[in-house]
Amino acid sequence: MTQPDSRSNMENAQSAVPKQQPTDPQLDECVTQLKAARQEANEFKNRYLHLAAETDNARKQAERAAASQAQQDKRRFLQGFLEVADSLERALALPGDTAGLYQGVKLAYNQLQQSLARSGVVRIPVKAGDTFDPVYHEALEVRQGDAPQDTVVEVVRSGYLHDETLLRPAQVIVARGQS
Repeated sequence: MTQPDSRSNMENAQSAVPKQQPTDPQLDECVTQLKAARQEANEFKNRYLHLAAETDNARKQAERAAASQAQQDKRRFLQGFLEVADSLERALALPGDTAGLYQGVKLAYNQLQQSLARSGVVRIPVKAGDTFDPVYHEALEVRQGDAPQDTVVEVVRSGYLHDETLLRPAQVIVARGQS
């Protein structure tokens, strides 16, 4: 009888022992692996965020470059109209043989100036007697005379601004001043 009791006691003892619980080194290994996986996930997240920011910056830079190029192209296009305006202005300065021709050229000139104004192009206001401004004026000649130094004596060709940016400087003749 002692055998069956010892066997049942032995079975009871084996079932009371938990099935292989992690030992401290196993638990430490799992914690270490979990920390490494979390760190790797954070690195991937940071790389993703960095690349997303770079992509957004590149997109914005491309948009700015495209807008700048469009503005430059528009200015080049508008410069062609300025040559037409110059020709019409010179024709108006000549003594008119026919009143009708003069009226037609004047009308065309006024229409062109209105079209330029609608596109943001305005004439730089400069006249004889104004002070020379190298930002808006281009001196073609310096003449000795009675006018004070750096005074505009004559406007040879009008200058224009586009959206407050210099499109073309006014060409002027400037006084050297009295010696």
